[in-house]
Amino acid sequence: MLDILEIFIRGSILGAIFSLIGIGLNIQYGVTRILNIAHGEFLMVGAYVTWFVFTFFGVNPLVSLAISGPVVFVLGVLVQTTVFRRLVHLSTSGEELEFRSLLACFGLMFIIQNVVGTIGRLANWPPTIGTPYLYQTINILGERVQLNMIVTAVMSMIISVLMFILLRSTRLGLAMRATVEEPTGAQLVGINIFKIHAVSFGLGALLSALAGSMLAMMYSNMTPYTGPQYTFIALAVIILGGMGSFFGSLLGGFFIGYLYYACLAIDPLIVNIVVYAFIIIMLIIRPKGFFGR
Repeated sequence: MLDILEIFIRGSILGAIFSLIGIGLNIQYGVTRILNIAHGEFLMVGAYVTWFVFTFFGVNPLVSLAISGPVVFVLGVLVQTTVFRRLVHLSTSGEELEFRSLLACFGLMFIIQNVVGTIGRLANWPPTIGTPYLYQTINILGERVQLNMIVTAVMSMIISVLMFILLRSTRLGLAMRATVEEPTGAQLVGINIFKIHAVSFGLGALLSALAGSMLAMMYSNMTPYTGPQYTFIALAVIILGGMGSFFGSLLGGFFIGYLYYACLAIDPLIVNIVVYAFIIIMLIIRPKGFFGR
C-alpha cells in the first residue's frame, strides 16, 4: 500500500530540489536558446567539489555551497564563451543554433564525465562519493525524515526565491528578460547580449551545482556518470511547466518529485520508465507545457 503522507513529505523534498535543477536549465535555454544536455554534469561537478573540500579540508557541506557554486559558475561562463558563443555567430537561424548546440552539449557531457572519471581513477578516489552530514532523523507528522533532506529542501526553496528576486527586481534580471523578449532592442539600449548569455548560462550551471552539492549530502551514490538522470528530470520539469516559465519550473519540480517518489515506493526499477514516458506524453499532448508561452 502506498503511504500518501510519506509520498507527500518525501516527494516535497525531492520536488524542491528538482525545481532548482529545472529552473537552472530553464534559464539557460530561455535566454541563450541552448538546450544544455550536459546540465546534469554541472550538477555532478558541484557534488564532487563539495565532496573534495569536505574530505580533504573538512569544509562543512553547507559552507561548501559558497565554493561549488562560484567554481561551476566560472566553468559555465567559460564553456559558453569558448564554445557556444562561436556557435551563435556561425548559426543563421534559431533552429540551426539549437541543433548545433545540442550536438555540442552531447560532446560536452562525455568530456566532463570522462575528465572527472579519469581524475578519480588517477587520484584513487572511491567509485561513489557523498558527504555524510546531518543524518539524524526528526519526526514530521509521524514520519521519520533525515535532517539533511529537510535542510536541502529549505535551502533549495530559498535559492529559488532569491533567483526569482534577481530575475524580477535587479538590473541584471531586467537585462536578461530584455534579451529574451527583444534582443535587437536590448542591444540598441546598450545591453551586451553576449555577456548576458554568458552570465545566464553560468547562473544555470551554478544552480545545478548547488543542487548537486546538496544531493551529495543526501546520497552517497554520486559517480562521474550520475548527471544524465538529473538532466532528464530537469527536462521533464520544464516540459511540464513550460519553457521560459519560472513558476512553471517550480510547480513542475514538485509534480515530478511526487511522481518520482511514488514510483520509488512501488518499484525503483520503474522510475525512469515512468519519467521518460511522461516526457513523451507531455510533448505529444501539450508541447508548450502548462505555463509555457
